[in-house]
Amino acid sequence: MIPSEKVAGDDEFKKVGRTSAKLNTSTFEESLQERRCIVRKSKMFKTLQSQLEAFSLKIRQIRCLAIGSFFEEFAALYQLALLLELVDFLNANNETAVKVSIYDPVFTDADKKFIADQGETWSIVEEISQNSESAIGVLFFLPHAPLDLTENVLALEKPHILLANHVAKHVDRYTKAQLFNKYPKLAKLNQFLTSQNQPVASDFQPFVSKRARRKRKNNITEEPIDYDSIEAYFEKVNVLTDFGGGDLLANQPWLNSFSDLALHQIQ
Repeated sequence: MIPSEKVAGDDEFKKVGRTSAKLNTSTFEESLQERRCIVRKSKMFKTLQSQLEAFSLKIRQIRCLAIGSFFEEFAALYQLALLLELVDFLNANNETAVKVSIYDPVFTDADKKFIADQGETWSIVEEISQNSESAIGVLFFLPHAPLDLTENVLALEKPHILLANHVAKHVDRYTKAQLFNKYPKLAKLNQFLTSQNQPVASDFQPFVSKRARRKRKNNITEEPIDYDSIEAYFEKVNVLTDFGGGDLLANQPWLNSFSDLALHQIQ
């Protein structure tokens, strides 16, 4: 199975490949609980809890997109395990249950039934909302979301807390000019992130791409980009954690399920 994303104005979904690991219904719950235990005990999750603690009373919803099929994809089941652990963590600090808004076009009937079985606090919501005020109390969880989807979420849903691919690594394959022309919101976000004045978290490891290193070596210059011309709701972005430069994400039972994951605060 492969995930896809709906691009604003398009009726078709773009498709990108995923690792398949189809599960039988009879073993699903056991496999999920095993993965939840692995995630819960991991240094990755303890780091995430620590960084989310300051926001835990404000977060009333988790918006999860591009997660894949829990029943058919190896990475998606681990990502679901993390999502469920996040729900439990946030619920422990709040009187009102955190809501989960989730969607992926590859959801199977089994996936949809699992979501329905979670109760009224869970819902399958495809549409990208344009109500920016509602994003204040939302944790956006976009595991391995394609760039088009991330751009649309930045443009329409305007996240303030984003658990997703590290922005700088996510856009590495594009030059600044290409990024500006194709994904302007991401271009501006990346510019804020990589600027010299960017404050960094104690465990944030500055990321310099291979492309950037080659350009420095060869003294390649690009035309200046007018980032001020890009309308955006944000003025800065902090990486609260990139999990020790990815060290806490590597060489784990979940393989590449959380590769390049980072927690961003967008202001």
